[in-house]
Amino acid sequence: MVPPRTSQTALLSLLGVLALAGTAAAQNFESAPQLSPMFRAGGSFLIDLVVGGILVAAAPSYTRDAIAEIRDDPDGSFLWGLGVSIGGVIVLVLLAITIIGLLVAIPGFLALVLLSIVGGAVSTVFLGALVPILGSVILFVVDMLGLGVVGRNLVRSWV
Repeated sequence: MVPPRTSQTALLSLLGVLALAGTAAAQNFESAPQLSPMFRAGGSFLIDLVVGGILVAAAPSYTRDAIAEIRDDPDGSFLWGLGVSIGGVIVLVLLAITIIGLLVAIPGFLALVLLSIVGGAVSTVFLGALVPILGSVILFVVDMLGLGVVGRNLVRSWV
């Protein structure tokens, strides 16, 4: 039997209000000090510069292969980057629900952060040869390329 339309509308309205309640509750009404965008960009640049330099010095063949893989298959690298970042977070959050899974989720989150840093460094090395200054949207796409290459290579080494 089909429920009456008024109860369905009320239910959908209630779900909409509940969905927005978390967003409203998460708002910060105090003025917390924020870092300037230039300072954050400079910090990100320095981290990528240091990790990229270590990567080029410690594993030059891996860096060349990763850059060649980005050039050969940028779409696949980007999709792998999105899959690793979004899928990794979802899997780790689901693991964190259980106590035993929490023992895996905490090192998993640390590994995901490390993987993102290395992927960002690979993409920065790739990008440094092409364009010296980029906006945040383009840097996000490029970071997903690097994360995709590193994540795909990690999956290939496991399989």
